[in-house]
Amino acid sequence: MRVIDSSALVKYFSRESGWEEVERIMLEGVVTLDLAVKELANALRKKVSENEMSFEIAARIIRDVVEGKPFPVEPQEPYLAEAFEMALRNDMTVYDALFVAMAKRKGLELVTCDEKQAKAARREGVKAVLLG
Repeated sequence: MRVIDSSALVKYFSRESGWEEVERIMLEGVVTLDLAVKELANALRKKVSENEMSFEIAARIIRDVVEGKPFPVEPQEPYLAEAFEMALRNDMTVYDALFVAMAKRKGLELVTCDEKQAKAARREGVKAVLLG
């Protein structure tokens, strides 16, 4: 089991270059935060607005994630205080720090496409898989 962040989920569901690696990791088991579902929806909204994805496909992805629950989604609130401190220590957003805090508390590896987040995770003692 690994913690997967929003950037990796967007890569997978948008079929961006390297999505197959995310799929392999997801099949091994991942958990994420409710924040990731919101960030995924926002990224898909942008892709629809820029004509990179149809509304129908984006809406189906969101529906499948919310209703089909292909992976566990946990609330972010239990990790917020720890994430706030991490964000200050590592000059990163609280949003990104939430995933690091979750991985640290659960003793799991973090999967991300965000180099800054991966480096911060490592500074916090969290193993991170950085996908290109």
